[in-house]
Amino acid sequence: MRMPTKFFILMLLLLTTACASLQPAQKTEDSFSVSVSVQTQGNLLSRFAPQFILEEAEKSYNRIGSPGFKTGDNGQPVANVDPNHPTIFAQQQVFSSNGRTYRNLIYRVHFESTPNGHLTAGNNVGLLALVTLDSNNIPLLLTTVHTCGCYLAIIPTSALPESAYPADWPAAKQDIYGELLPARIDIDREAAQHRFAIRVRGATHRVMDIGLLKPTTENAQTAELLPMQSLRELPFKNKTLSFFETEGPRKGYVRGSYKPYERWLMGWWALDLRVGEDKDLGPSNETGTVFYTSLKPWAREKSDLWEFSRFLKYWGWNL
Repeated sequence: MRMPTKFFILMLLLLTTACASLQPAQKTEDSFSVSVSVQTQGNLLSRFAPQFILEEAEKSYNRIGSPGFKTGDNGQPVANVDPNHPTIFAQQQVFSSNGRTYRNLIYRVHFESTPNGHLTAGNNVGLLALVTLDSNNIPLLLTTVHTCGCYLAIIPTSALPESAYPADWPAAKQDIYGELLPARIDIDREAAQHRFAIRVRGATHRVMDIGLLKPTTENAQTAELLPMQSLRELPFKNKTLSFFETEGPRKGYVRGSYKPYERWLMGWWALDLRVGEDKDLGPSNETGTVFYTSLKPWAREKSDLWEFSRFLKYWGWNL
């Protein structure tokens, strides 16, 4: 049976844009920031916690919230994100590459939803930011990605030798599916504190700009910083539940995270009917999911964000 012309054109556009938003919004100054109260001599996760600057923050789905559970109509728990209480979840990961040891500081935030009208529409969506430190706790890389594995961006700092860059790395800007992000962030190695500011676009929660933090209290809200494990021990009535499914075919996926547009428009050629659904990050034999960052079915293991050394090599970095 012959495929209709309009449908064929739509499929071709999706193939070339992958997880790109259907229509990026314009920048606006109506925003506020969510940050962690930091002491320079505090623990690493606190010291390097990024500030998130949220566009159109008057809309609840644009605000960083706190994952939890409410009681559904049938009395069963329903996962949701409370936009009135911002929480940043964090953990450390030590990894080795080329005989050297590095440390990832992993930060995770969640939003109530991405609204309809966008390819990535769905509930309980999230964003990850990874700060990669050398043995002297100098940041070398900042990696951002949605918790579905989409919209990956890797940004080196000036502390990373250029010999570690991928071939033909741009000089000024890199295009991440329509968002122009810095190709490098200049830092002062002697500075007492290095923190990043991540500007997040409204509705789609795309990372729209990144730079070094310029401290400000204007429109700022303090977030609670909790261990990543807290997401697996959320209170509900007289027990605790994981924000992620713990059994069955959706093991490792965020509860309530369904992406109908992505499933029907992309799942068939990505060979994954759960493409775009938000998931846990960790060893795949424990979480039940591979946190792949490439839509190529044959590259899922190599592009797994948790296996960070292998992940970097796949994307052309020589750390």
